[in-house]
Amino acid sequence: MAAGVVTKLQTIVSREIDPDQFAVVTVGSIQAGHTENIISDRAEVRINIRTQDHEVRNRVLASIRRVVKGECEASGATKEPLIEETTKFPLSVNDPDVTKKVFKSFEAFFGDRFDPNTSCSTASEDYSILGSTQGKPCCFWFFGGTDESTWDDAAKKGRVAEDVPVNHSPFFAPVIQPTLGTGIDALCLAALTFLTNP
Repeated sequence: MAAGVVTKLQTIVSREIDPDQFAVVTVGSIQAGHTENIISDRAEVRINIRTQDHEVRNRVLASIRRVVKGECEASGATKEPLIEETTKFPLSVNDPDVTKKVFKSFEAFFGDRFDPNTSCSTASEDYSILGSTQGKPCCFWFFGGTDESTWDDAAKKGRVAEDVPVNHSPFFAPVIQPTLGTGIDALCLAALTFLTNP
């Protein structure tokens, strides 16, 4: 039953979401049973979704509920499935005015080490709870933590995606410096942008 759910969940994005819209449905964990010769009476399936639009998110959530309930019914489950949202983060939307001011400070301080053209990200961050949900203007930014020679070598070989571990990888290990210093500088610069007199 759980395997059937996983298989059918993989069709939500490909069959139900417009290709011009972004959505990801990931089954990151399945836990059922303790041994190979006993059929488990329960299974726990943990799903992560990523979207960049509230309407798409609601559609994906509705599809997940429909798929799980439908597969349980088709498999003759004797109980209704329990579906719980365990984590939920609102969309992080940078305020244009705040972003312009912060990026101006970053450009002045970091020079050519600052790239203002970061593409839209699928990261889910609790940061957005502090700003977006409170109706306060906010600005979220990224800074790198990969050793420069590791990055350059991977880029030269065209293997950045394969050779540079990202933050959800078990091999992710940012270098302490300049990562820590860059993060501190960026936070201080952003704060001073609004705390100093114009």
